[in-house]
Amino acid sequence: MKSILKFSTLAMVAISVLFTACNPDDDIIIDPGTEGIQVGNGFYMASTAADPTASDVLVAETVEDDGFSSQDRTGFLANYIYVAAGSYNIVEITDKEITKSLGGTAETVTDMGSGCDHNDYTLVSLAEDGAAVSVGAGFYKVTYDQTTAELILIKIENAGVIGSATPGGWGADTKLEGSATADGGSWSATDVTLRGAGEYKVRFNCRWNLDRRIDPDAGFAADNAYQLFTNLGGSASDLLPGNDGPNIPFADGDDAIFTVTLNWTPADGFTLDLEKTDDAPVITFTPDDHQWAIIGDATAGGWDTDTDFNYEGFDSGTNTYTWKGASIDLIEGGFKFRTNDSWDENIGWGQVVLTGDTADFSDDGGNIKVAAGGVGNYIVVMTTNDDGTTYTADFAKQ
Repeated sequence: MKSILKFSTLAMVAISVLFTACNPDDDIIIDPGTEGIQVGNGFYMASTAADPTASDVLVAETVEDDGFSSQDRTGFLANYIYVAAGSYNIVEITDKEITKSLGGTAETVTDMGSGCDHNDYTLVSLAEDGAAVSVGAGFYKVTYDQTTAELILIKIENAGVIGSATPGGWGADTKLEGSATADGGSWSATDVTLRGAGEYKVRFNCRWNLDRRIDPDAGFAADNAYQLFTNLGGSASDLLPGNDGPNIPFADGDDAIFTVTLNWTPADGFTLDLEKTDDAPVITFTPDDHQWAIIGDATAGGWDTDTDFNYEGFDSGTNTYTWKGASIDLIEGGFKFRTNDSWDENIGWGQVVLTGDTADFSDDGGNIKVAAGGVGNYIVVMTTNDDGTTYTADFAKQ
C-alpha cells in the first residue's frame, strides 16, 4: 500500500507546545498532516511513479440513451485528464490507502466515428493486480466501466464547435486550435461568425461519441454495454457532458464575428468564452428558403413525393452552402431537384453541374435520366458558392 508519513502525531504535539510556550500571544496554526494518500475515496488514474492527486479522479458520468438523451450507468466513471508519459493503473483509494489496483494489456482499437480521421483509441481489459499500462503524454478522455472491466483512453487531438449557428452547420466542425498541460488547456479560433437563432455544441476529435455496445443495433440497455460521450452541451456558461443538456442556443439578433475559446482546468473543467470582435456580414442568401430535395420516377417517392436533403451548413471561407442526401436509391427513370415541395424553384439537366458518379446520367427533355448502369444507392451533396446563382450536385455511388 502507498503511504506518505509526514510527521508523527507525538512530534507535532511537542512542536505545538513549544511554539505556544514561546509565543503565548501569537495565533499560530500548525497543520500536523496525516498519513496516507491525500485524496478522497474513489477511483483514480494513478502513475506508478507518484501518488494520485485530485486531478486524476474518475467521477460518475452518463452515457447515451434512446432519442439523443442520456442515462446513468452503474459503475461508469470518466474524466478529462492530462497524462504525463509513464505507466499507469486504475486504483481505488479508501481511507487514504490503495485498496485495489487494476491493470492489463493495452490494444489500439479503430472506430470510424470521427469526421477528421481521429479514429483510434486505447482499450485495456482490466484485472485486479494487472500490469501497469504504458501511456504517452497527452490530454485524454479516460473512462472506466466497472461492469465490463474496461479502461478507455481517447487522446484529445482537437476541439471544435458544430451546429446550425456555426459556419459549418451540423455537417462540419469549426476547429479550435490549442493544447493542454497538467495545469490546464485552451483551444480557440478567431473570426468565427455565429448566427441566431441557431444552436451548437462543443465536441472533440470531430466525433459525438464512442460506441462500445455489444450490438450497435440492439439499443442502449445496460446489458448491451454503453456508448460514451465526446461532446459538451448545455450552455456556454455551464457545459455538460453529451446529452445531459440541450444544444447550446445562440440568440436571434446576436449575429456577430467572435473569437471562440474553450478553456479547461483540472479544478473547474471546461468553460467557453465568446468574445465579439466585429459585426456579422449581411446575409444575401437564406438557406432556409431553399429546402432542396430530389424527385422523379427514378426515386423512391416517384413524381409525387420529395426525398428531402439535409442542410449541412455554410462555409464562410468559401461562401459555400451545402445540402446532403445521405442515402438516395435511384432506379431507371428520371429525376429533378426542387425546393420546398414545390415546382416554383426546380433545376434539371443543364441547370445544375453534375459531378462524381454520373456517367450513366443523361438529358431527358430537361429531366436527368438514369440508365441501367446508374441504378444504385448514392450520397448526394448539393452546393452553391454564389448565393444560389449556380448549383453543383455531386453523386457518390455506394
